[in-house]
Amino acid sequence: MQNYFGPRGFQVLVAHAGDDGLRLAQKEKPEVCVIDLKMPGMHGDEVLKKIKETLPNTKCIMVTASEGEGKTRAHLIEMGAYACFDKPLSSLRDLEQKIKEALES
Repeated sequence: MQNYFGPRGFQVLVAHAGDDGLRLAQKEKPEVCVIDLKMPGMHGDEVLKKIKETLPNTKCIMVTASEGEGKTRAHLIEMGAYACFDKPLSSLRDLEQKIKEALES
């Protein structure tokens, strides 16, 4: 994703674990976060919850390959997710369009 979005003018910050992503978001205060539901450390839904508590204006877009454990698309939207995408992503263009929409709203 960094190779796709960076050349298109987006500032891309990367974290490989939930805890790291949360710390990075709290430090940098991004307008949009793309969060994987399943990642090492803190689970993506917990990252979403904490970001929405501390940075309520940050738009969070969730990416998930799993709808198990009660973490359905509707549940994530209820928690404050701006949008949800299924993995594997069929098109980074669709994600880019949703990010642009989030930035404009």
